[in-house]
Amino acid sequence: MIVKIILFLLAGTALLAQEKTVELYENGQVRSMGFMLHNQKEGEWQYFYPSGNKLAIENFTQGRLHGEVKYYYPDGLLQAVEKWERGSLEDTSKYFYGDGKLEKIGLYRSSQYNGEWKYYHKNSQVERIIHYESGLPHGSVKMYNDQGSLLQRGFYDMGKEHGLWEFFDEQGKLTYSGMYNHGERVGKWYKYGKHGERKVWKY
Repeated sequence: MIVKIILFLLAGTALLAQEKTVELYENGQVRSMGFMLHNQKEGEWQYFYPSGNKLAIENFTQGRLHGEVKYYYPDGLLQAVEKWERGSLEDTSKYFYGDGKLEKIGLYRSSQYNGEWKYYHKNSQVERIIHYESGLPHGSVKMYNDQGSLLQRGFYDMGKEHGLWEFFDEQGKLTYSGMYNHGERVGKWYKYGKHGERKVWKY
């Protein structure tokens, strides 16, 4: 069911008619509500779960997402905070686990991952730090276990492993190393022993 309330707003010498639109679930709970202007969403819109808990808050300009957007889990905890600019994801966004702890944070440009993104384990330890360009991994990457020990580090070139990569065990000791050339292993790769001794590893 959709209920519409027409509000007339005076803007300069023009009279603008905004429709406050309320959509309901079959149980009568509000599903969404916000304003329509010229048949497009305008300003703040709120969305709700059938339980009545808030699902999302979105902001619109001329029918396109614009400004801060928040999403929520069914229990009311924050799930994500995004920034939009005329229908495009831009700037810093944050995403959270169901218990409220930070899951990942990073930058968007034109709705694609760009720059540094950080991912976290559920115990809040850093899980991965990776750089992106135009939505693809590009630049340095580091990966960690949930105790903070380094597991991998290397580089990407537009989505493909490139350059030196190193791999470590759960205690942070180097176990393998070698070079990539745009996703392909090249040259000599090495395997390392408990005391740091190395030998050529056939891949």
